[in-house]
Amino acid sequence: MENLKKLIVCLLVLVMAVGLVGCGSKEKTGENASTNSETSTETSTETTKTDTSDKKDGFVIGFANGYFGNTWRSQLVEDFENAAKEYKKDGIIKDYMISNTNNDVTEQINQIITMIDAGVDALMIDAVSPTSIKAVVDMAKNKGILVVVTNDPAAYEGTYAVCGNNYSWQKIQAIWLTEQLQEKGNIVEISGVSGNAADILRQQANKDVLSNYPDIKILTSVPGNWSQTDAQSVMTTILSSYDNIDGVLAQDVMAEGIIKAYETAGKTPTIMTGDYTKTFFQKWSEMPDLNSIGVPYAPGVSATALHVTVKLLQGEKLKEDILQPNPMDENLKNTILTDPPYVVTKDGDPEAPWMEGLVGTKAITLDEAIEIMKDSPDTAALDGWLTAEDVSEFFE
Repeated sequence: MENLKKLIVCLLVLVMAVGLVGCGSKEKTGENASTNSETSTETSTETTKTDTSDKKDGFVIGFANGYFGNTWRSQLVEDFENAAKEYKKDGIIKDYMISNTNNDVTEQINQIITMIDAGVDALMIDAVSPTSIKAVVDMAKNKGILVVVTNDPAAYEGTYAVCGNNYSWQKIQAIWLTEQLQEKGNIVEISGVSGNAADILRQQANKDVLSNYPDIKILTSVPGNWSQTDAQSVMTTILSSYDNIDGVLAQDVMAEGIIKAYETAGKTPTIMTGDYTKTFFQKWSEMPDLNSIGVPYAPGVSATALHVTVKLLQGEKLKEDILQPNPMDENLKNTILTDPPYVVTKDGDPEAPWMEGLVGTKAITLDEAIEIMKDSPDTAALDGWLTAEDVSEFFE
């Protein structure tokens, strides 16, 4: 009966995909690609996979990216593609496919089915939402395709996940803000894309940190969709409604939009969590009264995930202590979490309270960040990733 249910689900998804052909899939291939609880039950990541370890002609890997609405996502895809090109040059990868969709579940399902039908050996999926694509994940697993959830976490049994540590990333900034406010004041929260797994974890981190500071009041919390334009719009509305804002707690690539809203209103922000793009660092350096922080959620996580995917396809086995509980389901121990490569403040204090517990994270000054990015495009994010050699340390 269970097999019959799975078959029915798969047939329904296939029917959906046929009806969506007119939506316009964005798959591109190869060189033409555009763009912890100790007592928790540990669910196995084992699934039926085709043995690809001795494949002679190279692997085919698909990367389904669920959001493409900002420059960070462009860099995420570019980091994947640059790493994939190296593997292709070495003959380890035969080809790769990339698809992008702007937060459209149905389109992502359609794109993943196309990759499955094309015969990929592995699927790297940055899911639109953590629960929306179970049917196609099951379809891929049933065909022996390795599935590696990439960047935004999602908890699907029989898969692996390689993600930045969203909770830890946002916790750094929430702790920093409480320290700058001396544990009291009025703040506004600008969140990301509602329903996205990363945004859920980041808002939870804010909530957990701020719950310890009853004298810090959140005046309002609104989504900025990880977009400077949207962040500027919502901040403009907030500034017209409140005149007692002491700090801004925001996420990702939105800081310049928030600053523009202040400038348009004839005001100057004093304490706000910032960004980690080159243009923000330059803007920040020109604002002597602005107290901010830049914590890169590195788009290079896609390159790290690709290195892990290739190792798994080659039949290598992860060490027992590498996999951690999935951020979306602590009973599923299938995840490699990476802390941010840098924390940028004006003084770069490595002993600051927000640096506690981080692994592999370096505290640097604003001037150091600007120097690192001097040859980068203006829209580039301060980046970092694990090399193939680094990832080898995860395996037996």
